[in-house]
Amino acid sequence: MTTDQRMERITADELDSGLIARWRALQGAESGYRSPFFSVEFLQIVARHRRDVEIGLLRDGPAITGFLPFHRRPGGRGVPLAGPIADYQGLLGRAPGGLRPAEMLGACGLSHYDYDHALGSSTIFREAAFRRTASPLIELGGGFDGWHGARRKATSAIRNTERKMRKMDREIGPLRFDPDSRDPAAWDSLIGWKRAALADKGVALILDTPWVQGVTGDIRATEGPGLAGRLSTLHAGDRLVAVHFGMRSDRAWHWWFPAFDPAMSAYSPGLALLLMCARQAAAEGLDELDLGRGTERYKREFASGARDLCEGSLERATAPSGAARRLRKALHRLAGPILAERHLDLKRRAFNRLLRAGRL
Repeated sequence: MTTDQRMERITADELDSGLIARWRALQGAESGYRSPFFSVEFLQIVARHRRDVEIGLLRDGPAITGFLPFHRRPGGRGVPLAGPIADYQGLLGRAPGGLRPAEMLGACGLSHYDYDHALGSSTIFREAAFRRTASPLIELGGGFDGWHGARRKATSAIRNTERKMRKMDREIGPLRFDPDSRDPAAWDSLIGWKRAALADKGVALILDTPWVQGVTGDIRATEGPGLAGRLSTLHAGDRLVAVHFGMRSDRAWHWWFPAFDPAMSAYSPGLALLLMCARQAAAEGLDELDLGRGTERYKREFASGARDLCEGSLERATAPSGAARRLRKALHRLAGPILAERHLDLKRRAFNRLLRAGRL
């Protein structure tokens, strides 16, 4: 079977009912694809606001074995779907046996494809990676009480959060949680708090990017079994103290954009909201609350598991951009045993800027 027979390229508009059904079947087949980032609804929303979305269809004989959504950028750059805001990237399903990365790129008309949140269980991405990471999870398959009891014994974080919740209730006002707020003022507060937190760093807020505004607006308005937006709020009395914007699939809730009133930081309202969202996720029968990649202390303390991720690139040997990416991998392998993680991360970010990796 030739490469052309094993893979073809389509636009998001060409996803018909049969392809959508196959997409959903592949997503439901493995727990690693629980995330709403792997839902076909997420792709369709992104494609409404980005006309550069394409999809590689991978085949083994007549059967479609995988979908690779990407943005086609100038110079043959391939960027993962919604790259800068996507906490999961890459292939849904699997590549047919014997299909090499260079052949896959050639079939998609790409010279390279950079990724930083691909599943570690995906062989084609794991083997081309230079860095392994993880997405911490609050596992709720055994119910909220099972997770809560185990983490309460393992760390003081849960007890401290609950103590501060009681204090906030006494000193500020009764706590009120809304898992699915439709109040536009809550969204405005989230944006305002996020902007203020980044202002001193001179960093632009990704949520202010026009296409991201369109995507998040559509997600907030979506309520379906495969994808639903979730703007969750916590009030103490009449005062809004924390907001989180995320989304859920039929099996997982993704912790995405949290923010809180900085004047209330002594009460840890963000952690209080996280605890309430975990309880709500379990009540809705979800298997997990995915905290997203990161090594923040609260993620380590609240998480009861993790999903392996990897960062790297697929490249064609004959493309000039491929040489730079192979050099990057070689340097990372050499520096890994020598440099501290902080210095490795600085080097990684510098290469990302130089190579425009993941930029849209």
